[in-house]
Amino acid sequence: MRRVSLLAAAMAITALFAVGIASADPINSKNAKTFTLDCVGGKEVRVVFVLQNAAVVTNVVGTTENFVGTKFEGTNTFTDPETGEVVHEPILFHIHSQSGQKEGLQDSLTTCDGTFSIVDPDLGDVTVDLTITGFFTPRGS
Repeated sequence: MRRVSLLAAAMAITALFAVGIASADPINSKNAKTFTLDCVGGKEVRVVFVLQNAAVVTNVVGTTENFVGTKFEGTNTFTDPETGEVVHEPILFHIHSQSGQKEGLQDSLTTCDGTFSIVDPDLGDVTVDLTITGFFTPRGS
């Protein structure tokens, strides 16, 4: 349980340094994680990110677009290996203190939902259900 919390904290800290930097399409990386985001307004996009780099910028598969997350809310769900109990651990962190207001992004922000799974060496299978507030680049995409 602590490891997942530390992962979320590491993602937030790393993201502070990585915002605005979009890497090359990582889809062929051995650590790439691909999942679908269902966004407000009916936009459905397949995105990819490299799990080890804790990026808040995901690449939209098959395009030059990126989705930059500014707020992450959700739940990590896993079975505690010691007790066998199912654990639902909340996720909540903001990348920008004003979630876009300071940068003038308020009109560009959208909300997307997505679910993906990872295998943690200590916890086993972890399902991550996220609601992400963010924006697409280039702007207006």
